[in-house]
Amino acid sequence: MPAHKDKSLCLGCRNDFYNGKNALGISECWSFQTAEVVTRYKLGWWTQPRSRADFQEVQTLSCHYAPGQYAMMKELPRHILRDEKASA
Repeated sequence: MPAHKDKSLCLGCRNDFYNGKNALGISECWSFQTAEVVTRYKLGWWTQPRSRADFQEVQTLSCHYAPGQYAMMKELPRHILRDEKASA
């Protein structure tokens, strides 16, 4: 079941700075209103994607952006799904 849409899903996003965490007087990121709660597969930039265990399934916002920290993939890579199917 998807998480409820709130700004706690913005943690780790580069643009979370605009959710009132700045001296600019900006209280909400411009993407928040149109963002949707989605399932993504999180992978650290330092991790080689060899198996499903290398990914963490998370609920986040569709606009989540964290360059240099981790990738948020819509789907598991084909080679992971292929290997799982072959071993079943």
